[in-house]
Amino acid sequence: MTALFKRADPWMQTVHQLKALPTESAEANASQKAARAESKFVEQLTRDWHRDHPRQSNDRRPFPQAVVRVIERPSSATALVYWSDPGTCHYGYQGWRVTTATGEGVCSLSGTPIHRGDAIYRPSQRDPKPQNASAMILAAAMPADEEMEADLHG
Repeated sequence: MTALFKRADPWMQTVHQLKALPTESAEANASQKAARAESKFVEQLTRDWHRDHPRQSNDRRPFPQAVVRVIERPSSATALVYWSDPGTCHYGYQGWRVTTATGEGVCSLSGTPIHRGDAIYRPSQRDPKPQNASAMILAAAMPADEEMEADLHG
């Protein structure tokens, strides 16, 4: 920087820097165009992949990466569930309670569709709300024996 530039008014410094932007802007526009073209290419590949590889029934789960295990059934209305999802949360001994489904969903243990009114298990609500609060396990998918362990990814 020159001595004159150092003594210049801050406004003039800003104007001088803004005058230098158009050449940098042209380079940025070129890189943005390249990024958009690459994004369109990847989007097309993704669409083609999904068209050629339809989703399997287990992929319908809202937490497809989750490892879900029923650890214990203290009573017919409660369960202790191991829940580990690399994308959202990990609960070693999470309490779940039986309730009625208020909407449509998919069983996190079996992948079976859940309909409104079905008997389900849900994570016990507490403060703060658990990350997997929307998860459901169909009551029919729970192991019948309280000692038995159900494992999604056996």
